[in-house]
Amino acid sequence: MTDSFTGMTINEMTTFGFILALGIVVDDAVVVGESIYTTRKEQGDSIESTIIGTQKVAVPTIFGVLTTVATFIALANVEGGMGQVYSQFAVVVTICLLLSLVESKLILPSHLAHLDTHRKPKSGWRNIWPRIQEGADNGLQWFSERVYRPAITWAVNYRYGVLFGFIAIFILVVGMPTNGGVRVAFFPDIPGSVIEANMTMQNDASFGQTNKNLTTIESAAKQADQQLMAEHGQQGSAIDTIEVIGESDLSGSIVVELDESAPYGLNEFARVWKLKTQTPEGVRKLDIRSGFGGGDNFKVELKAWNTETIRAAGQEIKAAIAQVSGVSGVDDNFDSGQAQLRFALNEQGLALGLTTQGLSRQVLQAFGGEIVQRYQRGKDEVKVRIRYPESERQTIDDVMKAKVRLSDGQVVPLALVANVSSEYQQNDITRISGLPAVYVSARVDKEVISSNELVVELQKSLIPSLENRYPDLAIHFAGEAEEQAETTNSMSRLFIMAMAAIYILLAIPLRSYVQPVIIMMAIPFGLVGAILGHWLNDMTLSILSFNGIVALSGVVVNDSLLLVSRFNHLKEQKMKVHDAIIKACTGRLRAVLLTSVTTYAGLMPLLSETSSQAQFIIPAAASLGYGILFATFITLLLVPSLLMMQQDAINLIDTVKSKFRGEQQKEQKKVLVHEH
Repeated sequence: MTDSFTGMTINEMTTFGFILALGIVVDDAVVVGESIYTTRKEQGDSIESTIIGTQKVAVPTIFGVLTTVATFIALANVEGGMGQVYSQFAVVVTICLLLSLVESKLILPSHLAHLDTHRKPKSGWRNIWPRIQEGADNGLQWFSERVYRPAITWAVNYRYGVLFGFIAIFILVVGMPTNGGVRVAFFPDIPGSVIEANMTMQNDASFGQTNKNLTTIESAAKQADQQLMAEHGQQGSAIDTIEVIGESDLSGSIVVELDESAPYGLNEFARVWKLKTQTPEGVRKLDIRSGFGGGDNFKVELKAWNTETIRAAGQEIKAAIAQVSGVSGVDDNFDSGQAQLRFALNEQGLALGLTTQGLSRQVLQAFGGEIVQRYQRGKDEVKVRIRYPESERQTIDDVMKAKVRLSDGQVVPLALVANVSSEYQQNDITRISGLPAVYVSARVDKEVISSNELVVELQKSLIPSLENRYPDLAIHFAGEAEEQAETTNSMSRLFIMAMAAIYILLAIPLRSYVQPVIIMMAIPFGLVGAILGHWLNDMTLSILSFNGIVALSGVVVNDSLLLVSRFNHLKEQKMKVHDAIIKACTGRLRAVLLTSVTTYAGLMPLLSETSSQAQFIIPAAASLGYGILFATFITLLLVPSLLMMQQDAINLIDTVKSKFRGEQQKEQKKVLVHEH
């Protein structure tokens, strides 16, 4: 049924979606539960109080969930490879959020309908949990009255200073990726569980040479292990398994898995293994890596009508990137072709009556052989083939010494009747959009240089020169650069659509055009928390992180929506704006803190996960967890200040209007006096 409804199965990504949803789906339940508890404590433990408590927060919690759903739906529709990965857990989180509405609005109130909020905890070790609950409740009340109330009063009184203070923090933190404080890459190097060496030989290499090189690389791996063990003062070997795979006559791979107690890491072993291996004879490409995934993250495609143009340009690009630190495994699809001899009859051969077809047949018979007899030997058919002895068909000189029989039976040397030339014939021709094309690819160590930085460097230094010298040359950066452009453009469009959906969903319950903007101020400051989270955990800010930031946009507005809704309700009761802000903030403090803490606690276990599959989710979890944590300060301090600033703007507009009306009334009085 699951497969027919969502088109997905229970797998690692959907399981991580469930884990990610744990910290989010409880938010509305926490808010409803806190509202029911407070209402029952104030109005008595009755079913009516439970219903009233639920209704107080029903509208803001429903629309809060819908804003989160809007961002996860946007995340599920991101194009590119990462979109396919994240669409799985985004769909799972969306379904969980929608189902949580039913639980928090119908099932949870029925569970809390018999909650005793006025009971006094008894003594004895059996009643230790009620005493802990009462202590936590008293502690939150003390914090609300003694710490938060003075703080929010000060923030509202000095609201403009608070705003500029948060703006200063925003500028400082957002500048960290540009000044090197936080590393940035489109896709981070995700550590794997094994080290793998992939080798590709030249086209004219033999299987014997391929096998010899694989043995050499295997021996280098063992030497690297012994060197590292000696450096760490240990004996024996840390290699658990080593697997040598001959994939074809021209390619092979070696996979090394280290023991769990290895004193050194995968990256350290890969570095020493590369130094020990160097480049064996006849190897076209050798790539030793310890990260997750196998593709080259840099690739450039060259197209032109003239094949010599793309070959020359490709060689220049290869030479340029080979000199860049952090670039390895440079490869291309240049096909020099298969060496061949071309035979063309000369004038003497034509005069002697030879034809091209007859000449080719005789050369094939001499060196390839002609079947002259077939006979049965048991179950096998034996073919008898006649050709030159093996010693006379080894070199090009043997070809030139070959004999050709004329139609009259006379035998003459091949060199007498034909011109022989050598050349290379391409086996494959790659075409893109109808044009001959070649590509140059490489693997980039993102700890040294990112694919983007390499592309920018080439566009500044080499590409303009190539385009000037080869006017018909078309250059297209594919690989990670192409994936980044596709994903970034898609994410930008969907982010704008998600922001529009959030604004609409906030404007409906608030019945205001300005207050949704105030609430959405928490979104850019959520980015501050995401960046600080990556800095604290020494993580690279990547596309995986921005997927979490997109999802964060719908989550961080929930608490602010609760606060603003409460403020509007108090304002409708004719309470002064300043007092309404203070009361709304202190009344919603418990719900805001509980939702933020539970969301953060639900996401943080993912950060300690070590499996390679979890590495795709950890950056998103860090963005969500730390973003929500920092957005809590925005909700509790900045949003109230902005509400008071909104009232300042309203008062200013009213003052200007009253002055303008007063001037108009004075002018009207002057006109009346003048007429009389």
